[in-house]
Amino acid sequence: MKVLYRDKDRTVIRFDKGEQFPETLAQWCTEQEVQAAAIVAGIGMLENIVIGRYDGNEYVKETVEPSSEILSLQGNVSMKEGEPFVHLHVNLADEDMSSRGGHLFEGTVSMTIELVLLEIPDEFIRVPSGGTFWRLDTASDEA
Repeated sequence: MKVLYRDKDRTVIRFDKGEQFPETLAQWCTEQEVQAAAIVAGIGMLENIVIGRYDGNEYVKETVEPSSEILSLQGNVSMKEGEPFVHLHVNLADEDMSSRGGHLFEGTVSMTIELVLLEIPDEFIRVPSGGTFWRLDTASDEA
């Protein structure tokens, strides 16, 4: 991982082949004390990907093995149980250029990922909201 640009609240980060994603991003957020951010754009390639969708009770997960192009990647960073939580949604193109997407749980960078992050000067938190769902809230509205 390499931070290519960082000025005030704007950051451009490159993730490199073999890195675990979004785990490496979460570690960077911990090191940099990022507690709230919007991931506004991301492109690149992942393999060994776990994506899913929330069915109202739990996440239904699917593993995508082959390297896939990231067509779109966005989300946010908030605090969950005292640690940065990276919540991402991804749209991928496979070897047939078929598209699939959902919540991104994990993957391995297979070429690169180029990411634009906008820090937010507030603390967002995740609050349990039934089942495995944690809703986004502000620390001041935690009630």
